[in-house]
Amino acid sequence: MTPHMIAPLPLRTLLGVVICCAPLLAAWAAGERPVSASPEYQPDGGSSIYEAGCFSQSDAAAPVLLAQALPAPGSRRAPRSGPLQRLRGNRALLPQGPIVYPYSADHASADNKKGLVTLSGHVDVRMQDREIQADRITYDRNTNDFNIRGNVHFRDSMVQLQGDSGHYGDAGGQFSHAQFQFLGRPGRGSAQDMTLSPTDVVTVRNLLYTSCPRDRTDWDIRAHQLQLDTAANAGIARDAIVDFHGVPIFYLPYLSFPLSDARRSGFLFPNFGTSSRDGVILGAPWYWNIAPNQDATFTPTIYSGRGADAGVEYRFLSDDDSGTFDGNYMPHDWNYGAERSFVRLLDRLNLPDNSRVQADVESVSDDEYFEDFSQGVEATSTAFLPRNVSLTHRDDVFAVSLQTLDFQTIDNTLPSYERPYEETPRLDASANWSPAGLPWLRAGFDSDLVDFSRVSCALPGAAWSGSPGASFLCGQTTTTRENVTSYFPDGAWVNGWRTNVTPHVGLDLSGPGYFFRPSAAWDFAQYELRDVGAPVVLTSPGSPPQPLYAPGSAFTGASGDADPSRNVPIVTVDSGLTFDRLSSDGSRTVTLQPRVMYVYIPYRDQDQLPLFDTGMPDPNLIELFRPNRYVGEDRIGDANEFTLGLTGELFSTASGTRYVSATIGQSLYLNTPRVTLPGDQLGTHSSDLIGQVNVAAFHDWNVMLDVASNATVSRLQEVQAELQYRVNGQQVTNFSYQYADGLYQQIDGSTAWPVLPRWDLYARTVYSLMSRSFIEDFAGFQYRGSCWAIRVLYQSSLATRTGERDSGPQVQVELTGLSNVGSQVDTFLQQSIRGYLPVAPGRLPTANSAASALATPVTPISP
Repeated sequence: MTPHMIAPLPLRTLLGVVICCAPLLAAWAAGERPVSASPEYQPDGGSSIYEAGCFSQSDAAAPVLLAQALPAPGSRRAPRSGPLQRLRGNRALLPQGPIVYPYSADHASADNKKGLVTLSGHVDVRMQDREIQADRITYDRNTNDFNIRGNVHFRDSMVQLQGDSGHYGDAGGQFSHAQFQFLGRPGRGSAQDMTLSPTDVVTVRNLLYTSCPRDRTDWDIRAHQLQLDTAANAGIARDAIVDFHGVPIFYLPYLSFPLSDARRSGFLFPNFGTSSRDGVILGAPWYWNIAPNQDATFTPTIYSGRGADAGVEYRFLSDDDSGTFDGNYMPHDWNYGAERSFVRLLDRLNLPDNSRVQADVESVSDDEYFEDFSQGVEATSTAFLPRNVSLTHRDDVFAVSLQTLDFQTIDNTLPSYERPYEETPRLDASANWSPAGLPWLRAGFDSDLVDFSRVSCALPGAAWSGSPGASFLCGQTTTTRENVTSYFPDGAWVNGWRTNVTPHVGLDLSGPGYFFRPSAAWDFAQYELRDVGAPVVLTSPGSPPQPLYAPGSAFTGASGDADPSRNVPIVTVDSGLTFDRLSSDGSRTVTLQPRVMYVYIPYRDQDQLPLFDTGMPDPNLIELFRPNRYVGEDRIGDANEFTLGLTGELFSTASGTRYVSATIGQSLYLNTPRVTLPGDQLGTHSSDLIGQVNVAAFHDWNVMLDVASNATVSRLQEVQAELQYRVNGQQVTNFSYQYADGLYQQIDGSTAWPVLPRWDLYARTVYSLMSRSFIEDFAGFQYRGSCWAIRVLYQSSLATRTGERDSGPQVQVELTGLSNVGSQVDTFLQQSIRGYLPVAPGRLPTANSAASALATPVTPISP
């Protein structure tokens, strides 16, 4: 309770009550009923007694019950008729303005000698958002206390209490044989006694607590003491035992839980799990609510097969800055034989004038970290970790970015030429503007200035920074001894600066249903290279090549050019139309969108230019309609070609929901392309044929198909097909097929399906058709009770690049309104089964047939 619930009683007020209201008490005892001198206030129903002049505004701190229970002196008296009717209080006035403190009772009496006022019979007192009800309330003017008897009820915005009897005063209240019920969340209980403090703290002793409905108490907590801080929205239990169907399942000497969604510091329920590689895993997270915009979670964890790990997650948010920091540190991994660690920092700081600083930095102690400590093949197959810090500025014309970019390579099987360069610094600048009065004329430029550097290889036999004992050889892969000279035309260790500037000018002639955009650009690139032509030699047949110079050393005998350059014009004409047609009833719209783009780029010999950041893009419609067929600035592909595309769509006219979309596109070469990359399989007459089909929200079915076909090699390059049946977030089945020529070919099936009103089944399998083996699979179930749920999974997946598997059961128990115990199965299911959404215990799934979880829609061919 807050102090204003019991108004203080100064000495002058006590004297005023006795002197002013003594005649009224006598009149009341004589059975005379007064008539209010303030007839403007008429509570609803029954006869009323009004205080008209006994208390002034300066005496407003007097107890509301007393001030309103007695009639004013000198008021007109109405003749008594009939039985005593229910009494209702009027309003008390504070200096700040009128505040209503109403009460009601069947009877009221006062004892002047003892200083007592008694209300009886359905007493109801309301003080702002709090209310007290009882059969009898006696107020002591001398101590400012209330004694409450019979069917005691207390209620505020957070909790409702009930007891046999109680005491209430300036120091708080106490009730015996109490029961309580949370109002904003599931949770109820009973106790031997309950104490209310003026600071909104409820203390309950010897209690039973549960969030289950009254007709089905599946679990409860028995505790010696429970404190409910309604102001801080927190509950703390001591010496607690959690019973499940009457069977104790664990003991907690200290338990903290929230009374609302508000954050608060304290221990969370422990996490536990098992792994065939890590053993039994037990974590005890502790949450620290640092400030309204900051918090942290510390999670010490024990791995029975590895040792102790300390984990932390820190989050912060302000008007200008937001970010997270994650870290783990294991002093000594018994199995690995060394310390292990992982850190990640994400931060975004908004500066004035549309400027921003961003950081994305990750680091691990070794290349096997994710294989040992991550769940699922997505994390264990991570090859690079970014380390990027950038400063950007944007306005209506210019965009400028200065950054340092590096990657930690954690896949030590990657050959040197597949590892990214460090780009420190990298300066990008671009501009786009239209002259005043000529919005259809567009001009601008794109540019970058980058220093590329990397240690491409280690000396033969030298340990690489990854796995202990691993070595990586220069100019070749460690497994196939493949010669990669074509990737390093100026030597295996070439580094250097690149300056690229591309001014452009064009027209933007567009309107409803059409666009026409011709443009011309000139691309200029200049290099200043280091370590050009540093050779490697073979010491003996079949042996690895031996470097003659350490990385970074000067080599004056280079046969290549240390400052090559390139300049080439680029001409494009991009145009498109949109045709639409309404259905007969106007509910659906069909569109047809043809698009044609012509590109002319003359041939320039670029074989002696290094390959710092350039490669082949994935075949898709976005890349198909880019003038340069390569990603990066080290190669500008020659072109004299038309690119054709056609998109058709069917969608709802009213809501815009897209039901069907299909797109097809291809580039037709007027001249055979001559600029290539190593491993490039360009056609002589045409590019890959790209097709996409997406069917969504059609009788709970969703279909997505992406196809890229290469006519030169007469086979498919890439295929991605997905079929989904989704009734709602709990009834979903997915099937997909992924294929990339020479890289992977696999099928993926998953489902989450209710088989009984409270039973759900889960399953997923990912099978590689190339290796004829299962990459990942799991199966499990969930039971959703009225106030609890249990989820059980058994998972097996590839954990290492050498083919070693990790398997084990995962169990999670959710107690509604309290916490989750065990592994994070619900999060894992949501990430692994596309379209699945967990449902709270006690609730049944709801239909949502229009929702689609296929997050890769067909991209229309549009500007």
